[in-house]
Amino acid sequence: MTITATQLKEIRQEFAALKPASVTLDGNRTMSVKEAVFILAPTLERMKKRGFDTQEIVEKLHEKGIEVKAQTLTKYLTEARRQREGRKVKKQDTPPPPPKREQRSSFITSDIPDDEL
Repeated sequence: MTITATQLKEIRQEFAALKPASVTLDGNRTMSVKEAVFILAPTLERMKKRGFDTQEIVEKLHEKGIEVKAQTLTKYLTEARRQREGRKVKKQDTPPPPPKREQRSSFITSDIPDDEL
């Protein structure tokens, strides 16, 4: 099978115009509930610190079209927190490289004379 330069040009133009099935007309990618909660996690955590309980947050999410149960929300927020903390810990746990030392000769000299040993 041979392909001409004209065919390649047509294919390239056609492929450039294609849009994935998971992209809406506005260019927004559709997401799962879990992905949405992970993205909203910092905001939801701040809501909890301001005094919202999990059920109230669930109700607010329902109002915005995100259907999630309280237990599932708690699980997703815990996972998101662990992921964020895991990234921070990995960066902090890596010790700095040891300082470079001057190379010394392997000959050892004593500061005490031999006759005093």
